[in-house]
Amino acid sequence: MAFRVSERKIGWHKDFDSSHFLALPYESKCLRIHGHTYNVDVEIWGELNENGMIFDFNHLSNLVKLLDHRILVSEEWVVGIKDGKLVIEKNGKRIELPENEAVVLDKPNVTAEYIAEWFAGRIAGKAGENVRKIRVKIWEDPRSYAEVTLER
Repeated sequence: MAFRVSERKIGWHKDFDSSHFLALPYESKCLRIHGHTYNVDVEIWGELNENGMIFDFNHLSNLVKLLDHRILVSEEWVVGIKDGKLVIEKNGKRIELPENEAVVLDKPNVTAEYIAEWFAGRIAGKAGENVRKIRVKIWEDPRSYAEVTLER
């Protein structure tokens, strides 16, 4: 009995350091600015494109470079941009940061769940028609993760 390729998938893993805080309707230490060494696991299913790839790993590396050593904030918390600085207001804080030190997520909060969704959305934006499924898992620490799966 001959074997045939029944499925193709790539996997990728990387860590990055970022800080964030959360907007919550209850008291929590996560309301304060704090950081994590995040780990991201990516799996992408699909067929080979004209280059013999499902997806280029360099696109994933570039996404991590965007997030590494930056503070992650929600676009809803940005109240202005002045002199190349983002002005962020939330949880009684007013923070001014150079634009290149923050990543503004198009999400209402900066939870691991939303970071995973943001990451998966950026992958989807670079994916060719050959990609049929994307899974992203964001680990905040060795015991806690959020995962999202996108499918066509």
